[in-house]
Amino acid sequence: MDREYKTIREIKERGEAAVGKMIKELVTQENVDKWYASPRNKGWLGNAVEKDWFGLANNSRPEADFNNLGVELKCAGLKFFKKENSWGAKERLVLNIFDFNEEYERDFQNSSFLKKSKLVELMLYKYNPVDYFQFEGKEYPTYPDFLMTHSILFNLNDLLDDDWAIIENDWNIIMDMIRQGRAEDISEGMTQYLGAVTKGSKTAENQTTQPFSDKKAHRRAFSLRPTYMKEITKRIVQFELKSSITYASYQNDYPELHKKIDAKQIGTQEHVIKDLSELKHKTFEQIILDQFKPFYNMDKEILAAKFSVRIKKKNDKASSRLIAQKMFNLKGDLEETDEFKKAGIAVKTITVESNQTKKASENRLTTEGFKLESDVSFINDISNLDWEDTRVYDYLSTTKFLLVVYEETPEGEILKGAKFWYMPEDELMNTVKKTWEVIRETLINGVELTFKRVKKSASNKKGFKIENNLPSQVSGPQILHIRPSANESDYFESKNSDRLPSPAIWKNRPEDMKGILTDNYMVKQALWLNKNYMYQQVKEFFE
Repeated sequence: MDREYKTIREIKERGEAAVGKMIKELVTQENVDKWYASPRNKGWLGNAVEKDWFGLANNSRPEADFNNLGVELKCAGLKFFKKENSWGAKERLVLNIFDFNEEYERDFQNSSFLKKSKLVELMLYKYNPVDYFQFEGKEYPTYPDFLMTHSILFNLNDLLDDDWAIIENDWNIIMDMIRQGRAEDISEGMTQYLGAVTKGSKTAENQTTQPFSDKKAHRRAFSLRPTYMKEITKRIVQFELKSSITYASYQNDYPELHKKIDAKQIGTQEHVIKDLSELKHKTFEQIILDQFKPFYNMDKEILAAKFSVRIKKKNDKASSRLIAQKMFNLKGDLEETDEFKKAGIAVKTITVESNQTKKASENRLTTEGFKLESDVSFINDISNLDWEDTRVYDYLSTTKFLLVVYEETPEGEILKGAKFWYMPEDELMNTVKKTWEVIRETLINGVELTFKRVKKSASNKKGFKIENNLPSQVSGPQILHIRPSANESDYFESKNSDRLPSPAIWKNRPEDMKGILTDNYMVKQALWLNKNYMYQQVKEFFE
C-alpha cells in the first residue's frame, strides 16, 4: 500500500531529505542486490527511489504518482558538459504514455501530459561514474553509488511564456500527424521542446492502433526533449530555478514562501522569435525559414555588404553563420539563442559546386560532408555500449539541423535556401547502425593499420602516413564514415589519441618505430556525414 502524503509540503521535505545521500543509502539492500543482478535495467534507479524512499508501489498509472495532491515523481541524471562547464540533464524527461485514439480528441490545455505532470517532484542525481561493475563481459557505471544532489518541485506553469508557446506548437504538430493517419511516422526530430518518444523495444507487442489508418504505430510517450531538459536543469543547478511557489495549495502549505509576485522564470538569452503570437498560425520552423526566404538566390558578397560582414579570402567558415545571425537581427550566434539551445538545433552550412549539376543526381556531392559534434567519439564506448546507448545514436536521434544551402559558382557563392532536417529513424536504425557495427567489429577484432612512406611536405612533415580499414568516404553508401580528428596523428598515449579496445594489426611498421606506432593507441576519430548523402538532403534547391 502506498504511503500517504497529506500535503505537498510533506512530499517536498521527503525529497529534500534525500539530497546528499548516495542511492544505496536511499533504497533497501534487496534493491541494491537487484541492480547488481541486472545492471542493464535502465529504470532501476527511479523505481527503487519511488518504492523504497517515497513508499510508492511501482506502476504505470495514468494519474499522477501522488494522485491526491496531483504531483508526479521523476528522477533524472545530471552529467558534466565540459564545453559549457556546467552540469545538466543527460537525457530526456519521459512524462507519460499516451493513446493515439484518445489524445487527438483533447485540446492542449486538457492534454494527458498536463493532467499527469503539471507539478513534478524532480529528483536529480549526478551521473558521475567512478567505479564500474563487470557483468557478462561489459562494464556498467555503479548506479547505487551515485549521489542525489537536488530536489525541486518543478511546476510546468512556471515555464517561460515563450516555452509554453513552443510546447503547445509541438503538441499540435504531434496531433496533426495522428489526424493525418501517420502516427507511425512521428519522430522526436519533428518538434522542438515536447517530444513523442517510442516506448519499449521495436517489437510487435509495442505496436498499437491509430484512429485514421489501418497501420499500427509504435506506442509513444510525451517527453521533454534532451536539450530542453539540459537547459532547464542547468538553471536548477545554478539556483536560477527553484521549487515552485505558484502552486495553489502553497498558500496553505507554505505561507512563508508564498508571494504575490510573478514567479515565472526570467530568460536571459537572446530570442529568435520576437512575437509569440506568430506561433498561433505558424510552426516554429515556418517562422525561421520565412526569415531566410527574402534572401534566396542572392549573391553572398551582396549579403555580406548588406549586413556589414567581412568575407575572408581563405578558410572562410564564419561569414555564413554571421550573415545568418544578421538576418535575424541578433547580437550573438543563431545557435546560441534561447530557442535553438533548448531545441538542440545545430546550424550547418552546406555548399554545392555548380558543376555538380552536370552529373546524375545520385552521383552529386556537396563540397564536404559535415562533422558530428566534437565529443561524439565511440572508440571509448565501443566495447561496452549497445547502439542505442551510444553518444552517436543519442546525437543523431535528438539533434535537428538547420541547413543553410549555398551554390558555389565561378562568379561567387549564392544563397539557395534553408531547411530543417533530422535523420529519419529507419536510416538511423538500419544503414547507420550497420556502419557502426562494421566499425565496432573492426576495432574489437583489431583495426588494420598500414604504414606507408610518402614525400615530406608542408602538410606531412613526418614522411609517412597510416592507413586503416575503417569505413571511409569512398567505401560505400553508408551515410557516414570515420576519419581522424586531432591536431596530430598520434599512435601512442596522448591528448590526440584514444586507447583501442583490442591491439591493432600492423602492416609494414618499421621495427624502430614501435615506440611511437604502438599497438594500443590510435589517433582520435570522428564521424562525418558523407558528401553524397548530404547532397540528397538538399537536392530540392538544385533540381
